[in-house]
Amino acid sequence: MSLLGLRFRTVASRLQLLEYHHTDLAFEKVSTLVSTQLTNRWSKAIAHRQDPEDPYTVWSLLYLDAVINLEDWQGKFTRVGVFLTSHENRAYRILKQAQKPTFNQVRKSLKIYRYWVFCVEPKHFPSDGEWVDILYGEIDKPNREGSSRLIIL
Repeated sequence: MSLLGLRFRTVASRLQLLEYHHTDLAFEKVSTLVSTQLTNRWSKAIAHRQDPEDPYTVWSLLYLDAVINLEDWQGKFTRVGVFLTSHENRAYRILKQAQKPTFNQVRKSLKIYRYWVFCVEPKHFPSDGEWVDILYGEIDKPNREGSSRLIIL
């Protein structure tokens, strides 16, 4: 997990948006889905001596730094997968990869209905209040379920 991902998780935790304790996101379920649905990524990770029993390894295979739960303007809660990077070209590559049907299927199985890739410079990392505005502004934008989006800050 990147430093940006850890910083975002800290902010999301303070804002009480993190969603990791739900049974849909239990390590055993996520690990099983990744190992059976994303077999190439799983095999490469093991070949590169990554620990398949480490939750951070499994989440990184899905390009997820955090899973948050946001309420839109209609009062409907939506689970959102979030990935952060400081490199715009990497953000585009990850978004393209994450839009593939297998990734969409895994996220749908985990009941993650939206996926956002944030491109943000570490020295311009938003404050808690700015994140509130950004996240709730994005959740209120019309989107189809299962959509992915690149958000450059």
